[in-house]
Formats: sequence, structure tokens, C-alpha cells
Amino acid sequence: MTQSGIVLAGIVVLDIVHIIDHWPAEETLAFIDRTEMAAGGPPHNAAAGLLKLGAEFPVTLLATAGDDAYGATMLASARGYGLDTSRVSVIPGAVTSHTHVMSCKDTGRRTFFAQLGCNNLMTVEHLMPPEDSNAKIYYLGSPGTARALDRGDGWRTLLKAAKDRGMKTCMELCPVPADDLRKLVPPCLPLCDVFVVNDYEATSITGVDVAPHVRLNWHAAEEACRKLLAMGVGELACVHHPDGAVAVTRNGEVAKRPSVRVDQSEIAGATGAGDAFYAGVLFGYHENWSLERCLDLGNAAAATSLHSPTTSAGIRPWAECLDYAKAKGLRST
Repeated sequence: MTQSGIVLAGIVVLDIVHIIDHWPAEETLAFIDRTEMAAGGPPHNAAAGLLKLGAEFPVTLLATAGDDAYGATMLASARGYGLDTSRVSVIPGAVTSHTHVMSCKDTGRRTFFAQLGCNNLMTVEHLMPPEDSNAKIYYLGSPGTARALDRGDGWRTLLKAAKDRGMKTCMELCPVPADDLRKLVPPCLPLCDVFVVNDYEATSITGVDVAPHVRLNWHAAEEACRKLLAMGVGELACVHHPDGAVAVTRNGEVAKRPSVRVDQSEIAGATGAGDAFYAGVLFGYHENWSLERCLDLGNAAAATSLHSPTTSAGIRPWAECLDYAKAKGLRST
């Protein structure tokens, strides 16, 4: 039987996104221009992105929520993207995980204040690949953000279970401290078929500085990808950055694709841009696209995501994303 679909499992949160005029020094004041709330967390964002891109294959979300107002808002937001939340486990008495995202208008940079809440109570049983699933891909995120899974061998257990069921496996990360990434992620890499990370995560795990002086070093990014493959990644390692993305496969194929030129006036916020990139790559990978086309869709999805301060609302159907990228043009490598 042909496998089809993607199961996305792990931390889901309510993102409370504050657009602020600047980042203040301690004991000084900054002004909030506006606040928007939407479901977030890598599995949700990638799942919502897949649906916004027009996925015609099953997209399944596995996560936890508390039985509080944050949880009700989060689940309603997820359903608003068309996600089926029936497999999200509601934990009585738990606080729904939520993140205050401070997005600076003057720099476009984001800072996150996270209340882990029910994600600290999340267990392997909450995220185990469904027995009735015929999915092609199992995506898991994110080490360092769920203490019950971090303390044991939960992340590896879940990846191994998915591989045992014949699924291709992926892992997504969050910008937790570098020491946590170095401790938790390498043991998982031999169980990951596809591994997509940003410059901070790549540098933290491999020790290769892929973005010295802020700009992407294309050669260093390729080196980091090769090192991730040497550390055990099975098929595809990819590093993305605002300047573009680099990917290397186990069979030696290399792709380097610059990002889309987005006018500053179009950017409403960068929250979720990395997840949108991952959604584009996953979409193409599921559909057996070429490596370069996967990266192009990832970059185009990330570019359209910038049009909303929330994580996924700005993403367009995949053909429209690629048309937008073509119309705007690409940065130079």
C-alpha cells in the first residue's frame, strides 16, 4: 500500500504576539503597537503551513493542551486553519503552554518568553504514531521544551516507533540554549531521515559557524550539512537562514537556493518563518520534488509567511508562493 500523509507531533502552544516599537533596556518602556493570538509551536505551524500550501494528503496533529481559556483559544485557532484537533490530548487542570512573542518593528527580530505548562506533562503515549495511520512522514518537535520527554529517552523512542512503522522521520528544533541542543539532539540524529535547522541550531549542534557577521556563509552551511549527515542523519540535512538555504543528501547531491526579496514594507512579522520554510520542504519531499524545488518552495512559503505577524496566516497555496517568489526575485548567493 502506498503511504501518504504527514503526522506532526510535539509541542503546541498559544502564541501571543506583541508587535513592539523597539527592544527596551531593563526598567525602561517600549510600546506595543498591537497584539495577536494564534496557535503556534513547530508541529502546529508546519501542519497549518502544509494545509495553507494546499496539501491534498492527510495532515495529522498530535499534541497536548490544558483545559483552560488559553487551550480553548489555541484549539479554535488551529481549527481555523482546517486542522483536525481530535488527536490533541486535553490534560485536566493543566496550563496550556503559551509564548509571549516580542516582535520588534525596528529590527524585525523576535524574542520569546515561554510558559511550558502542559508540554512538561507530555509523554510518549501522547505523541506515539497512530496505529491506524498510513502516513509517509512522521515529524517531531522539539527537544528542550518538554521536560518529561527530555529527561528520559522519549524523543528517540518516538522516532524509532515511527521508523518501525515504515515512516520517514523528521525533527524540528526550537531556539533553546545551545547546551541543551548539544545534549539532546545528537542522539536523535541516527533516527532522523530529514533534518532541517536554522543557522543558530546548526552552529550549536555542529560547531560550524554558518552565519558569521550575521550573513550566511554558503560554504560553511554546506559543511554543517555534511557534518549532520556524518552524525547520523539518514537522507537529507538542510540549513536555512534569511539569506537562503543549503541542503545536502546522503547520495551527495547539493542544492543552494537564495531567499526571496521581500520589501521591508511587506513584513508584518517573522514569527513562524522557519516553520513555514520547513512546511514547504516537507510538502515537496512528500510529493517527491527535486531538492532545489523543495528549497524554492520552502523559501517562498517563508517569504509569504512574513505578511502576517502570526505564524501561518500569510502562507499562500504552493503555486502562488512560487509565483510570488518569481515576481519578487531572489537574493544573490
